[in-house]
Amino acid sequence: MMKTTVSKDALSGVLRKVLSAVNTKTTIPVLNNVHLEAADGKLAVAATDLEVFIRSEAEAKVETEGKTTLPARKFGQIISALPDGDIVLETDDNEQTAISCKQSFFRMLGLAATEFPSEEQNDGEWSFTLKASLFKDMLSKVAYAASTDESRHVLNGILLSIREGILTAVGTDGRRLALLENPLNTENGADGDVILPPKVIGELIKVLDRDLELQVQLSDARASFIIPGTLITSKLVEGSYPNYRQVIPSSFNNSAVMPRDAFAEAVNRVAMVVTESSSSIRLSLETGKATVSAASAEVGEGNEPLEVSYEGDPLEISLNPQFLMDPLRHMECDQAVLQFNDQYSPVSISGDEGFLYIIMPMRT
Repeated sequence: MMKTTVSKDALSGVLRKVLSAVNTKTTIPVLNNVHLEAADGKLAVAATDLEVFIRSEAEAKVETEGKTTLPARKFGQIISALPDGDIVLETDDNEQTAISCKQSFFRMLGLAATEFPSEEQNDGEWSFTLKASLFKDMLSKVAYAASTDESRHVLNGILLSIREGILTAVGTDGRRLALLENPLNTENGADGDVILPPKVIGELIKVLDRDLELQVQLSDARASFIIPGTLITSKLVEGSYPNYRQVIPSSFNNSAVMPRDAFAEAVNRVAMVVTESSSSIRLSLETGKATVSAASAEVGEGNEPLEVSYEGDPLEISLNPQFLMDPLRHMECDQAVLQFNDQYSPVSISGDEGFLYIIMPMRT
């Protein structure tokens, strides 16, 4: 038995956070459902695919405490379609839940809550706290660099590395690398590395949208992320992350400072002539000037000059345009700094505090 009243806005907000954890291809019936629990003046809704678990709660008027599970997608569709106002959920002994809102009424068949896998935040071997928006920023600025090749499962994830009070988030696919460092106050001073899988990275970027306090608890096998009202836990990727620091050059001979927005826009425009058979753009540098250009037999050619701060010898570097645009799109600085040694060596892009991006030139 369960009876509770919750506003549509509150319940819809909770469902937006948890529904993407449901795997519609599962062969375990209860995993197609969301778990609902009314207690202590709150309605908590949870979903899991056994890799990622998300639970979020809303303020509610609880008349009878209880639990049940309901088909996730259909429940979400019904709640979304209801008129604005208070929603009354009432579950009987046969796991049937009546849903009432103004003149609308539905009755849904559920499964017993005892069949739903339980999940609690792990205590973690080490933990830290930081602003939710800051952690979201760290993930967003490196996640695009992770590999999408499923045979390289370690590189599909994001490395979180804690060393001497510095948190480093790293993504790489072997051809480029993005990292962001941020000092933090660890609660137990421990160092360690974990690899977050792609799904939880996407969930965290979606949920961590406010300036709330985020608590992160890490162990060898699982991670917990807690913000007020919401818990996300996830399995970690097994395996060892490669030594990413060895691909970062110890020094650079040349650097160019250019307006980030204008540079990104120029790359985006010129890249429109790029095709699969001619997949690079050319960055030509001379004193005070950079030219972005590309050409393909199928489309034609394009070029655009930029005023930049550069005083080295003339140099041309061929780069993957998507790999070049990705960091520029996520950075926030006005001026991007490119550093390089020659046309074949790694190029670094920086500008935001703690951020570094390494890209390998293309040989053409």
